[in-house]
Amino acid sequence: MSHLGAHKYNLVVRSLYLLAIITAIFLLAMILVLSVPADLGAPYEPLAATDSYNFDPWELSLGRLHISFPQGGVMVGAFRRGELTALVLLGEGTATFQGEAEERRFALSQVAIQGHPSEISILRGQTFIEASIHPEAVQTAAKLLQAIAVDEPLLEVFGVRKVFLPRRGVKSVVLFGQEGGTATYLQARRTMWREPGEPDQVMADTEAPLYPPHDQFLFSLAILSVMVAAVAVGIVFVTPVYEHWDSPQTPKLALWLPVGVALVHSVIEAHLHYLDLHQLVIVGWRVMVIAAVIWIADTQGNSFEFLGLRLRRIWNAFSTGVWAGFLLFLCGSIALPDRIRLADPLSLVGQLLYVMVGVAIFQELLWRGLVQGAFRQRYGAMTSIGLTTVLAAVFSLAPALMAGTVTTAVLIQSFFIVPLSAFVLGFVYERTHNILAPLATVATIYLLPSVLHFH
Repeated sequence: MSHLGAHKYNLVVRSLYLLAIITAIFLLAMILVLSVPADLGAPYEPLAATDSYNFDPWELSLGRLHISFPQGGVMVGAFRRGELTALVLLGEGTATFQGEAEERRFALSQVAIQGHPSEISILRGQTFIEASIHPEAVQTAAKLLQAIAVDEPLLEVFGVRKVFLPRRGVKSVVLFGQEGGTATYLQARRTMWREPGEPDQVMADTEAPLYPPHDQFLFSLAILSVMVAAVAVGIVFVTPVYEHWDSPQTPKLALWLPVGVALVHSVIEAHLHYLDLHQLVIVGWRVMVIAAVIWIADTQGNSFEFLGLRLRRIWNAFSTGVWAGFLLFLCGSIALPDRIRLADPLSLVGQLLYVMVGVAIFQELLWRGLVQGAFRQRYGAMTSIGLTTVLAAVFSLAPALMAGTVTTAVLIQSFFIVPLSAFVLGFVYERTHNILAPLATVATIYLLPSVLHFH
């Protein structure tokens, strides 16, 4: 076989091999998307109070909690994604909690009950109710639902806020007292009663389901892992020209400097968020961190080169970053968009500027440019990406530790979602040798929720 013939043969074989891999990844992704249960975390929509009813004297037992409205009242239904997911009861009543050793009574003015859509619908039909229009009641219910939304099990998955609905048999109840103050009741495997000024009572009801549903979390995260692996394979194929990144001959950067800057930043920014300061204060702090990053990188000679601020193959870096961001966003939603939002162009430009200046440039110069670059001087590509990923995961716990809210969702966020994101960003940076690639990925993830709509 001639040299030209052999070259053509190898080209055809390589093309068929590439086509087979892409087809396999596509089929795997389609199978995963079609097999995902509907309650495995849907893109978040707030509960919307829409209709109201008058109801006669009503009593309801939820495990250890008994609610009574002897004079009746007004009931408001709240929907999420077209399903009745919560009820708000307005009227004077009494809640009785049966603990292990004693019984507690709580005077009620309002109650918000969240549960599985099918069970909430049944609760609404348990008593005689008369459809009516109460605009004031709907407005009150909307405010109550907005106030308790912070306690819902949410995850931020690649720019997509996802809510996990309670399972059948699980109820989350917030009770508003006639004299102020709120009590909460959770009917789940760890049934809990919390009353103002009293110690929490937690009982183990082993027959009840978990809340949040941990196995659904794990199944969802396993699917995400496979999808992210497919994204990484795709990044390899869209960056066929990969140059080995040679370590510089100049003195290597002391590792304690970049790690120390990342740690100090994580703690201080978490404290600034905890103090609820204006966003401009946080942006100002990030500008100071960028200045420190550039100063440290300058000790290695050419700070721009060290941080990946390069002009060569700039279009390849940008397109790779946008493509990675788009794929990650689809992984987070585990669905395909049904339409494009008609967003205001000026609003999009303003949002893009804020994301680039206030979030993306700072984040990537610190983690990819400085921290990953410092590890890259000493170790190989995958080791530097792995170490940077571990540090990003550990330091992301700072805000929760500062606020004292280390929940299951926070741990999953810090030790699964953040590492997956950090791995892809580090991988994109390594393949392109250009900080513009992860910058474009972060910006794409932030902007797509404003452009795409999911049913």
